[in-house]
Amino acid sequence: MADLCINAKWMASTSGEPEVMATAAWVEIHVDSMALTRNQDVWTETVRDSVLVSAYPLAMWFASSWWRLNHEPLPTQQPGHDWRMAHELGAANHGFVWPRTIFIPDGEAIHVWAGASMTPDQSVQYLQALEVPKMITLTGFQQSVERFIHSVLARLDAKGLAGSNLAQLWALVQEDSADPEGLRRRKLEAELGFDPEECPEQALNAALLWESQVGDAALSELAPAIAASGATPDLALIGQLASAGGIVGTPEISPDSIDHLDHGAPWERAIRDARALRHKMGNVSGPIPDRSLHDLLGVSSEAATNWSAPAGRAPVAVAIPLNDHQLKFVPRRRNRVGRRFELARFLGEYLRPSSHEVRWLASTDLSTFRQKYQRAFAAEFLCPIDSLTSFLSGDFSSYAIEEAAAEFDVSEQTITSLLLNNGYIHHHWTDGMPYRMVA
Repeated sequence: MADLCINAKWMASTSGEPEVMATAAWVEIHVDSMALTRNQDVWTETVRDSVLVSAYPLAMWFASSWWRLNHEPLPTQQPGHDWRMAHELGAANHGFVWPRTIFIPDGEAIHVWAGASMTPDQSVQYLQALEVPKMITLTGFQQSVERFIHSVLARLDAKGLAGSNLAQLWALVQEDSADPEGLRRRKLEAELGFDPEECPEQALNAALLWESQVGDAALSELAPAIAASGATPDLALIGQLASAGGIVGTPEISPDSIDHLDHGAPWERAIRDARALRHKMGNVSGPIPDRSLHDLLGVSSEAATNWSAPAGRAPVAVAIPLNDHQLKFVPRRRNRVGRRFELARFLGEYLRPSSHEVRWLASTDLSTFRQKYQRAFAAEFLCPIDSLTSFLSGDFSSYAIEEAAAEFDVSEQTITSLLLNNGYIHHHWTDGMPYRMVA
């Protein structure tokens, strides 16, 4: 995990609003040893790691975006303007040029993306770019931002500006953070894509009621996925899933059947768990037959084969606890290979250690920690990377990928993703950012 550091060296200024003028500073933003603020000043033709701005609008942006920065994941489609204003550092604006940086939470960490910004008509040209996103622990991110905001507030106090909008806004954030009910509401509002107190009350109350049934962990996966799909924010889809038919099974294994890593990236934990399960099964490298997968989940192969997904394109799939350790699986994939991968994702999620006695399992297209874990587990379990590369023997052509997909009974997309994630083939991104950075 990386470290985030935001420092301000105060400077004198004679222009701007009082709060802006009082907090003029050379600001540096570092992720580990890389200065995201490293820039070239076009007018003075100098290069330095800090940029001369006001710290006040930056602190205001962090405070006003706090809940969404910490809890609103990246949507599956191109993010809209509202999402981008809460996650792109450039939204701090106030007439200053800011680094081209994006903060995206996944439930356990904050991913930082950064690209160079060399717009010809800008007075400041930012030079640094992260080749891959850096991960900062959620706690580490919060502590770094809090230290920066407190330093800005202390500067305002010293300048006789103690009652600023920033002070009032940050007091509200701290008040909600210290109150379990306030924290619960702010977090859920953010997951639904709303700023504090902007979520329709009826929708928020409906979501809070669902939380007691599905569990807070599952709701944190379901709420943003359903909201991002364009469905109504009252999460009525959860009720439809609860009453839908499904594939009932009693898994024959439990989370303590294998040893788990308690640290590391989601794919690292997932690969470790998938390999441990295969070792326990006595099938370290070969293809996994449908019957073996169904037996692990305790479902009938006939029921799994004959399952018909509900009409429409559901944004989520769930597994709902029943009596006697049973689960009702409600997949959303219609084709057999897709459903097989989805069931393998549920297997991985079921095996994850949890402090919850009864919890729904949720599978979505989002890039949260849990969903990344599920996809990595299913891919490694159904198609171990070592077995895949042995089968391909260095041939990564579309024909070879098609043959590998048939051999391991997974999609060609799964094969391609495995090769990409393990560095055997490469994407050619235009600017290294997670989505198109256009106005």
